[in-house]
Amino acid sequence: MSRLKPWMCLHLSKKKQIVLREENPILEKSQSTETEAIMWTCTVSAPEMTIVLYSISGSPLYHGCSQSSHLFANNIASTGTAVHMELGELHLHMADEYQEFFKESIFGVETNSTSLMHIAKVSVDWGKKDTESLEEQGVSRCKLVLSVDVSGMGLCFSFQRVESLISAALSFQTLFKSMSASGKRTTQNRGGRPSKSSGKGTRHLKLNLERCSVNFCGDVGVENTVVADPKRVNHGSQGGLAVISVSADGTPRSANITSTISNHCKQLSYSVSLDIFHFSLCVNKEKQLTQVELERARSIYQENTEQQWPDTKVTLFDMQNAKFVRRSAAISEISVCSLFSATDISVRWEPDVHLSLFELMLRLKLLVHNQKLRGLDNELKEDISSRKNMEPGKGITVKPGQSDEQHKKRESVFAIDVEMLSISAEVGDGVDAMVQVQSIFSENAQIGVLLEGLILSLNEARVFESSRMQISRIPNSSNSSLDAKVQVGTTWDWVIQGLDIHICMPYRLQLRAIEDSIEDMLRGLKLLTAAKTELIFPMKKESKKLKRPISTKFGCVKFCIRKLTADIEEEPMQGWLDEHYQLTKNVACELAVRLKFFDHLISKGNRFSGNAEPNESCPERKVNYNGVEMDLQDTSAIQKLQEEIHKQAFRSYYKACQKLVPSEGSGACKKGFQAGFKPSTARTSLLSISASELDVTLTRIEGGDTGIIEIIKKLDPICLSDNIPFSRLLGRNILLHAGSLAVKLRNYTFPLFSATAGKCEGRVVLAQQATYFQPQIHQDVFIGRWRKVRMLRSASGTTPPMKTYFDLPIYFHKAEVSFGVGYEPAFADVSYAFTVALRRANLSVRSVNSCFKNPNASDSTQSASLNFSETRPPKKERSLPWWDDVRYYIHGNISLCFSDTRWNVLGTTDPYEKLVKLQIISGFMEIQQSDGSVYVFAKDFKILLSSLESLVKNYSLKLPTAVADAFIEAPAFSLEVTMDWECASGNPLNHYLHALPNEGEPRKKVYDPFRSTSLSLRWNFSLRPSLQQCNKQSPSSTMADRKILEGAVYDCPYKSENVSIESPTMNVGAHDLAWVFRFWNMNYNPPHKLRSFSRWPRFGIPRVARSGNLSLDKVMTEFMLRLDATPTCMKHMPLEEDDPANGLTFRITKLKYELCYSRGRQKYTFECKRDPLDLVYQGLDLHMPKAYLNKEDCTVVAKSVQMTRDSSQSTSTGNEKCNYMSGCTEKHRDNGFLLSSDYFTIRRQAPKADPERLVAWQEAGRKNLEMTYVRSEFENGSDSDDHTRSDPSDDDGFNVVIADNCQRVFVYGLKLLWTIENRDAVWSWVGGISKAFEPQKPSPSRQYAQRKLFEENQVLDGAETLQDDISKPSPSITHGTSSPSPQHMEALESVSSPSHSVKMENSSSGAVGKGIYLSLLSAKSGKMINYEEEGTRNFMVNVIQPQFNLHSEEANGRFLLAAASGRVLARSFHSVLHGCYEMIEQALGIGSIHIPECEPEMTWKRVEFSVMLEHVQAHVAPTDVDPGAGLQWLPKILRRSPKVKRTGALLERVFMPCTMYFRYTRHKGGTTDLKVKPLKELAFNSPNITATMTSRQFQVMLDVLSNLLFARLPK
Repeated sequence: MSRLKPWMCLHLSKKKQIVLREENPILEKSQSTETEAIMWTCTVSAPEMTIVLYSISGSPLYHGCSQSSHLFANNIASTGTAVHMELGELHLHMADEYQEFFKESIFGVETNSTSLMHIAKVSVDWGKKDTESLEEQGVSRCKLVLSVDVSGMGLCFSFQRVESLISAALSFQTLFKSMSASGKRTTQNRGGRPSKSSGKGTRHLKLNLERCSVNFCGDVGVENTVVADPKRVNHGSQGGLAVISVSADGTPRSANITSTISNHCKQLSYSVSLDIFHFSLCVNKEKQLTQVELERARSIYQENTEQQWPDTKVTLFDMQNAKFVRRSAAISEISVCSLFSATDISVRWEPDVHLSLFELMLRLKLLVHNQKLRGLDNELKEDISSRKNMEPGKGITVKPGQSDEQHKKRESVFAIDVEMLSISAEVGDGVDAMVQVQSIFSENAQIGVLLEGLILSLNEARVFESSRMQISRIPNSSNSSLDAKVQVGTTWDWVIQGLDIHICMPYRLQLRAIEDSIEDMLRGLKLLTAAKTELIFPMKKESKKLKRPISTKFGCVKFCIRKLTADIEEEPMQGWLDEHYQLTKNVACELAVRLKFFDHLISKGNRFSGNAEPNESCPERKVNYNGVEMDLQDTSAIQKLQEEIHKQAFRSYYKACQKLVPSEGSGACKKGFQAGFKPSTARTSLLSISASELDVTLTRIEGGDTGIIEIIKKLDPICLSDNIPFSRLLGRNILLHAGSLAVKLRNYTFPLFSATAGKCEGRVVLAQQATYFQPQIHQDVFIGRWRKVRMLRSASGTTPPMKTYFDLPIYFHKAEVSFGVGYEPAFADVSYAFTVALRRANLSVRSVNSCFKNPNASDSTQSASLNFSETRPPKKERSLPWWDDVRYYIHGNISLCFSDTRWNVLGTTDPYEKLVKLQIISGFMEIQQSDGSVYVFAKDFKILLSSLESLVKNYSLKLPTAVADAFIEAPAFSLEVTMDWECASGNPLNHYLHALPNEGEPRKKVYDPFRSTSLSLRWNFSLRPSLQQCNKQSPSSTMADRKILEGAVYDCPYKSENVSIESPTMNVGAHDLAWVFRFWNMNYNPPHKLRSFSRWPRFGIPRVARSGNLSLDKVMTEFMLRLDATPTCMKHMPLEEDDPANGLTFRITKLKYELCYSRGRQKYTFECKRDPLDLVYQGLDLHMPKAYLNKEDCTVVAKSVQMTRDSSQSTSTGNEKCNYMSGCTEKHRDNGFLLSSDYFTIRRQAPKADPERLVAWQEAGRKNLEMTYVRSEFENGSDSDDHTRSDPSDDDGFNVVIADNCQRVFVYGLKLLWTIENRDAVWSWVGGISKAFEPQKPSPSRQYAQRKLFEENQVLDGAETLQDDISKPSPSITHGTSSPSPQHMEALESVSSPSHSVKMENSSSGAVGKGIYLSLLSAKSGKMINYEEEGTRNFMVNVIQPQFNLHSEEANGRFLLAAASGRVLARSFHSVLHGCYEMIEQALGIGSIHIPECEPEMTWKRVEFSVMLEHVQAHVAPTDVDPGAGLQWLPKILRRSPKVKRTGALLERVFMPCTMYFRYTRHKGGTTDLKVKPLKELAFNSPNITATMTSRQFQVMLDVLSNLLFARLPK
């Protein structure tokens, strides 16, 4: 360098003189012309040549050796001077290495030491050549071209060599910089102008490189160290951002980095190589064109260890057929156009490579930094001297517009074309990721890029796939509307377009464990790089610099996907078995049918052949099969044909298997037992979600974090009241459009959910609660093969999760939903798939694989790696069940709206069922979901049953000609589901379980206070007519209710014009009820252990301990159901047209049914004992029920019964209306009438019920006053009957429920018309209904199990009886034969004849009317004790003003029996008697009874029905006097009206008002060995009955009794 410096100074001084003298260009031209006239040729050849490069101090640095050198130059050609040079075997050595190489070569020893650079051959051509492109006229096409061809190039670097090269380069840089600085100062002082480029230099540059190899050998440190590990936390509104650098014990927060290799080994050697097979570079300065071509380049990383472990070899980079072109653009807006293309690119990343290269960069950075510090003094001195030489006031001036022009940068275009890209990386310990792209294309990468065949795999399992995806950005269209002054840069919207995107959850892929491993890897790398930086190149913390405003802003994100599919992969073995089971099932059914027909044909042929004569020919014995005639008597032929049928069945199965297209799967089961099963493409997925024409736009929520918190406060009242702080907030506005959406389970017949034309415009927020700094535990994370980081992390369960807050109104045009019991195993598989994907697991292969354990490592290192689980504290709390997880993670409001819906609930356990199903159809439907409640509203609601299809399928029946109507049909339907949870904290809505920052310490229990201990589930069903006015009618007015009923049922002129005839209708038959009961039993208690499928062990999966949580049926402590229908019509739909009950119709103005199940009143805790969930309340309210037979067309029926109303209404509306109605509608008034009532209620309440909660629930259900009780009519109304209120006991107990578990029935204003036709209809209807209520016959397997259990119990009972007989002495042996005592005889007499005591009670004073006191007989030790008690009340019926109209066909009259009130009481009694069997034999007159050697015991049961009728009166009305008179009923007299006669026009009184008592008693008793025939008794009592009648009246009464009441019932 010292020798070269004077020559360079002289060269620079010559250039300066030329510039100062400003020579005449003409002289230069003449000199050049004279020079060109000389022709010359130069040839230089040297066998060996050595060039030495010295430093400034004079010491040699590098030695360059060439074995052969040739130089040839001339100017003979017309193009000018041409130079050609060839160098062979060129070596470049460092000085010290060259001395060793020279010494060894003197003695003739061949050395293997690699030089710094080795080139086999270098060829250089320089001269003018003819260019191919056409130039402008008048300009020569010959351009100066430099071509360099290099072959066999090798570069070998080490850190020492790189250090030497950098030092030499910086020295040259300093020298050139000092020379150029002095030259600039001289030029400025002399005022010369800089010379311009002449444009005659080298215009083209070509470089060709063949077989180039670059190697770098270095070492990396694997020493043990400790690095600071501060943690940044966000306390939200209760403290903001904070950095935790001190642990809880006061020590600095740090992480320990240890080596997994031996302690004495602190360095690890490695080598990185880059192999280039062919490389070419072409530069055209005129066109500003740069072109680079690369045939193949490959980089390999290899670690060399001295231990017995195998060396690692990783291919980091492999690229083929790459090309890069860069040129200036012709468009003024674009400055540069670039293109990069390649056929195949493979990239591999590993943490060990990352750390090795990172340490190399740090060392190089330190080297450059030290070199710069050395030359800093010289630069300062030169700057001071240069400032002294500069004259003041002669600084450099810049034009005012120059800086602006420099800042204005034109856009550059970068195009990409890559055919195959593969990127793989070890992203975690035990986690390997790979991204594959088959094609990448972009005309401008700044605008967008097109990806084809994109695949993302984790651990060789495909999780994401897209056939074509385009990612682009566009300027935000809303920028123009914003203020330009506020905008700093351009806002860009990102658009992601996909043709077909498939997201897959591979089978048993542990996604959460993968995420944790990746997170731990990133954190461990961060700590390792920080430790490397602190150890090698520690840098002082600089003050934060002001960030420059970003020129581009991130706008919204748009997803435009034509088809999106997300699925859960099916277990291969499960999918294969299920699929082939269906195939074999079809084949087996077909085979069974063929064999059945064949057996039938054989039996038929045998029957004909048996009847035929021996000599006669029987054509039925011959059968033609596939053109071959066979004899059915030939056993071998039959066997051969059967075998042929079996073979044909197998061939059909084989052909069906051949049609299946096997699926590739995700790759999760490439090894092991599951790899042998290949299900078809139809059974690839367990659960699949597919959407078409999906368009999603995500925009930023206004206000940032503040705006997001305001949204959370609107959606969550707890956040608003407690001012919850948040540490992380993510939220976006969502605008969604979807062409279709489908959710399917496997390849079942019906989709789980399917909808079209979806829209949504809402918001989704993800928020994490801020908490106090969590307790920390140590965790060992392996980074690569040689390093382990023991870092601090939060204990499990102490970090609050990200919760979701929804505000989504979603709309679909058409939707279809399906469910079936057969879906439950699939749901269990889905739950298991998510359990595996979301559970914590240790995927580390370093701590498990024994090949990575170093036997020479310290014991502490191995124990730390092996006892990784010991660092975790024991789990204090159970995990939450799924229903508490839903309460914990999901919040907000979600609403679903459908224009048309169809719900399919399968009626069998087969998920592939197509016909047997319950179908719900509706028009508009809205579903609203919020925390703890679900509300459903639907219009045009219909429920369809497939009961007829089931009959056709099971019994091969023909469908009736009439098409079945909907089972339930309602113009409006609503459902409200309320879930009231209780937990230990007392506030189930508070889901912020972790400690807040201001609490100062973490909570001891996090999940237990939130764990649900009880659930009160309330279902409110409501059916309404189409008009809203029906809902707005005053329910307290009986008149309004009657008008609604009359208008909805009968087409009468008094029907309200504003009331629609459309009302909730129920079309039910006996077959429908039977089907519904079977359907309910199947869904409530599914067969085949379907509901317990998740509890059974899985194949190849070890059973784990259960969570210990209560099941949901145990958590549920209260279930309430309310059904409200206003008005209601129920029609009986028999199967046969000649059914007597055909046309039976019930009309009810208002119907309400309430049901409550409860466990009792107690404070529920997690450990408390829970009683069974029993029925504690049952209530039924029917307002104005009516029943009639509609035998004719509806219009005819409507005209014939249009004025069938009670006389009470006609009285209340005035005498004029009553006269009009009686005049125009009395004709055929009784046609089809059966019964009617003003009000009908059923109440039943158990002592176990909680009355306060029941009353609160009932009051909440009366918010619209839909069911107003009739008490107001009797107490405050003016329409009440005076006679009704004459006795206060008429409505005693109305609406009063006593918690005695007695079912109380209240009937008001009952009117019953009993004719032969009505009796047959009712009998047929009751018979069909009773058959429907019959219990289902158990399956054969259940019958077998019950029989086995019964036999085992009998064996056990026999053994116990034998032991008792042996242990106890026989009474006959001890006492001898004893006669029965008188006490025993008395007890038996009273038991065998209980009617005696009953008759004694009946003969007593009026105790029967006020309340019948029954006696319970029991005896103990042969003694009888008589005492009175009320027994157990089963039900009680209170009837007010009943009227029974009994029609006599032969006597042409009706017998009307009416009463002011009546009561029916049913009670049961149970007693146990102890006595001797001799007395039983003597009392019953039966001998030879087997007497066991024990004290005899007998149970005695008695059931009693008591009926009381007050103010009973009877009337007889002839029907042949006035045929148009119609039915005759006793009218109601208002309380304020004058006393008038209580009879109608044709009614003739035969009984004066009196009181009647009836009692029916049934006795039953005995033991298993002794059966006693039941005793029955009927008693009648009337203290004041008076009857006066004529013979005609007596004939009517007698005909009614004989032909109607006591007639034989039809079969």
